[in-house]
Amino acid sequence: MINKPKYHTKNFRFTKFLITVFFTFSIIFSFSSIALASNTGSYNEGFQFGKEYKNKVIQNVESMKNAAKLKNINFSNVYENVSTTEKLYKEILPEKLEWIKGVSTSTGIPYNDILLFNTFDKNIVGFEGECTTMLAQGKSLKDGKGTMIMKNRDQGATALCEVTVQASSDHPSDAIYAAANIDIPQVSKTYKFVGNRTAGRWGLGMGINEYQVIVSDNDAPSRDYLDFEAGLHDNDMIRLILERAKTAREGVEIATKLVEKYGQAWNGIMFEIGDPNELWVVEVTGHRWAAKKYVNTVSARSNQYQIEDDYDLCSPDLVSFAVKQGWVDENAKKINFKKVYNVLEGYPSDNDLSKRTPIEKMYTTEMRYQRALSIMKDNFGKITMDTMMTAARDHYDTYTLPSGKVINTNQVPFYSTEYAQWEDHEFVKQFPKEDIVNSNLYIRGACSHDLGWGRTVASGLLVARPDVPNELGLMLHSFSPPCSSVYVPFYVGIDKVHPDFETPKAASLFQQIDTRTFGFYSLYHDAIRSKFAPYEKTTFEELPEIEKQYMELNKKDTKKASDLLNSYIMNKCSDALTLANEVQDEITKISVDKNGWTPRKEK
Repeated sequence: MINKPKYHTKNFRFTKFLITVFFTFSIIFSFSSIALASNTGSYNEGFQFGKEYKNKVIQNVESMKNAAKLKNINFSNVYENVSTTEKLYKEILPEKLEWIKGVSTSTGIPYNDILLFNTFDKNIVGFEGECTTMLAQGKSLKDGKGTMIMKNRDQGATALCEVTVQASSDHPSDAIYAAANIDIPQVSKTYKFVGNRTAGRWGLGMGINEYQVIVSDNDAPSRDYLDFEAGLHDNDMIRLILERAKTAREGVEIATKLVEKYGQAWNGIMFEIGDPNELWVVEVTGHRWAAKKYVNTVSARSNQYQIEDDYDLCSPDLVSFAVKQGWVDENAKKINFKKVYNVLEGYPSDNDLSKRTPIEKMYTTEMRYQRALSIMKDNFGKITMDTMMTAARDHYDTYTLPSGKVINTNQVPFYSTEYAQWEDHEFVKQFPKEDIVNSNLYIRGACSHDLGWGRTVASGLLVARPDVPNELGLMLHSFSPPCSSVYVPFYVGIDKVHPDFETPKAASLFQQIDTRTFGFYSLYHDAIRSKFAPYEKTTFEELPEIEKQYMELNKKDTKKASDLLNSYIMNKCSDALTLANEVQDEITKISVDKNGWTPRKEK
């Protein structure tokens, strides 16, 4: 069904906050200890764990709550989010909930506090790496024209996404757009779009509209003043651009005017905005911004500003504000935006700028940026949709550690390689003298897997082409890390989405696949791809013919042409769900075969 535009919608207020919480006995223990236990066994194990480490658990939970108090965290909002997580665990890992109940009983700590402590995401731990985006325009593509944006959207590990379509709409003069934090005037006409959104949110994570304007974004730390609940949420900004822009350049103007007037809420943001002929990146810091146009080239973004002194446009006070703060020389006419406005803290709690340590590069984000950019450069002039999807599944071929040692990952996620050494978390050989036990470096790839603090929850390839009708603007979308999922096509010309895709149901199914196979990539990967790879190959073979049929039909009967797109996309969604269930069965079979044994015969 089409999402009907609304003039006023419930405000979803999202509190991002940074709390440093160190604890020894974390999720890793609970997952490893209850993996094969029954519900009763899980409860007993939790009870014993809580009994043995009661003081430590109490200390950790109190540290979390005290830090939250210092940050003015509204725990009623936090607990509301945790209740959503609890419902998911009831479906996927009910044993974990039993373990948590056991810990709660033996320690006397409220169940909800233990649940929160064990289901934290970026709302608790702060800046965590997040999204990776790859960009290609014009002659960098094999066809020599058009624009592609490939985004891996990383969020808290429990987040679920949906695919939504909204029709164009006319609005009365007094209409209001109810954003996550504030209300702003609605425009008289909004455009149709297809996009990805977090389940339960009104704003979007990425999408394409009826004029083939494509938009995505990446978080970045900002050294500037932020507006918090008085500013616009980045998901609302993406939706507003899609609703209002006919071209990428117009999208830049919309984004920058909104930023200058209303400000950015919780952090810095980079918006990637394209159309069939142009590609722009707007990097936002508070009410200020810098923008760069990319022509016949490639680029990438992770989670730090990348524009230096080569911006094409900027806010009127970008330089003067930096001069006023004493960040640059008073005679500066142009600045290195990245160097001046990048900062270490991702989600600050206040506007004390003296606490925001400037930093040009951050290790994790820089490594992902360099890797994504190198993939794009290595494929310059031959980039296709398949190239971009392969790039989104990247886990590194090799990785150079800070020591200079080069490890061979061979496209296996770091968490599934020998280098992760998960046993170090469980088998501490000597009694530790500190509360923190050193572990191996956490290496986050573009295709991110994790069960605790964040992972790729959706991936989208946005394709804008100059030689097709706008209705054939295309988003190829997958739920969960794309290496364990499948890309499903969505044309902006459709007017309805499969009911499992417009709700969290499909996302939950794919998340279960990722959760079940986490840490065992080599064991399950081939089986997963044996189901999903043929689907994608067939999709690429079908799309040209479907588009040809659509264009021919559209000349004679627009309704039949629309019905063709709707029917095709609906079938592709159904086929993807069928395959996902087959993958679940295959995972079960592999697990049984691996752990089964044949009784030896008596002599």
